[in-house]
Amino acid sequence: MNRGRHAADSSSSFYRDLSMMVVGILLVGAAVFLLLYLFAGDPDPVAGETTVPTTTSSSVSGSSGPSTTNTTAPSVTTTAPTNSTTTLPVRTPQEVRVIVLNSIGLDGAGGRMTQQLADAGYQTQQADDLEPQQDSSRLWFKEGFAAEANALLAFLPGALVEPIPDPEVGAGADVVLVLGTGYTE
Repeated sequence: MNRGRHAADSSSSFYRDLSMMVVGILLVGAAVFLLLYLFAGDPDPVAGETTVPTTTSSSVSGSSGPSTTNTTAPSVTTTAPTNSTTTLPVRTPQEVRVIVLNSIGLDGAGGRMTQQLADAGYQTQQADDLEPQQDSSRLWFKEGFAAEANALLAFLPGALVEPIPDPEVGAGADVVLVLGTGYTE
């Protein structure tokens, strides 16, 4: 049989070349995916906000000397639209005024949540009702109180954290907790 110059000796070289091409495509795809993942925008639901880290450090001097504990205040890192980074301290509960609004009509739920917040040291206002009914619980914050609203997620897990839609709602409060239809005690 007369074969041309470029004819392969066997079909195995074709499959070897095909498999090398598939592996190369997969590697390039994985590299592109990794780069997109690393350089993707901020996934946080609150525009420009990141999580609230708490830093605590302790040190103990010699066995006979006094022990000291050095605790730093929690802080939050925010990213401004220009992508500059600023570190802001998170206010203590005693510095945050909170009101609970019950939008689900569950008798006493707002008062019970208010008592939990007061026990945790927050400045609380008398609970009230809110209409219309909210589909999910929310933490509405006044400008400059996004980090504190995120800290209150411990009391209302799964709530949406959003800027306050109307300054008249919860007047005098820094953060408004809205009990929505998904709220359970």
